[in-house]
Amino acid sequence: MDPIEAQAALDSMNAAQREFAASGPKYPLWRHIAFASVMGAIVLSQGFGPPLQIVLFVFAMAAVAWLVVDDRRRYGVFVSGYRKGRTLPLTLLMVALLLGAMGAEIHARVNDLSLVVKLAIAGGAFVVALAASLVWTRIYDRELQNGAA
Repeated sequence: MDPIEAQAALDSMNAAQREFAASGPKYPLWRHIAFASVMGAIVLSQGFGPPLQIVLFVFAMAAVAWLVVDDRRRYGVFVSGYRKGRTLPLTLLMVALLLGAMGAEIHARVNDLSLVVKLAIAGGAFVVALAASLVWTRIYDRELQNGAA
């Protein structure tokens, strides 16, 4: 492949990425809320012992599978949040904060803290995941439009 063909291939890829950014999935607010709810449920599950812990965790994993299937059916693609690029620092920050929330839930369980404390921790995790999802999507769309993805 000569340099002209290589540049044409790169230009074609960049054009396809910009087209995907322009016409690709525009996730509605409920989709971000669904993701945040799953993250909140995973965090909350750590605040309880079995069997409730297992039920909440299994429910959350089933919801993840449903979201993947629904995204593929509705939008033709599922975009994983775990990818390199400008979204990676946000993803890592969200994971760190959610792991911290899981640790707080475990602390609440071990020290027999009230349900209100456990729900507050999970609510905080929900807010973190919702904000991260909304910002992540903006960054990702901008990357696609600029041909950096």
